[in-house]
Amino acid sequence: MGLIYDDPRLAALTLTRIAAEESAGPGELAGRMHAVLDDLVQRNGAEYLKELVIVLARSEFIVLDELARVTGNSTAELLDAVELEALEDIDEGG
Repeated sequence: MGLIYDDPRLAALTLTRIAAEESAGPGELAGRMHAVLDDLVQRNGAEYLKELVIVLARSEFIVLDELARVTGNSTAELLDAVELEALEDIDEGG
């Protein structure tokens, strides 16, 4: 029997929990995230990361879609806002 996060959906949840723990700011948990990813590649191969990325993107969309529904915005508006913020961070060197 493999580790619980050998399933891409559960691995995505594991990575999301780590991200939540480090949301106060990057620190030593970033190393923990890398360790989990390294372990996943070692156990399942590099192709596994493609599946993991797809699961994470779908999960993010589901969350944004639900947030849009609750706030009365469209999903496209929320995606645009997130994209603009990311672009501003890049412009600021962050």
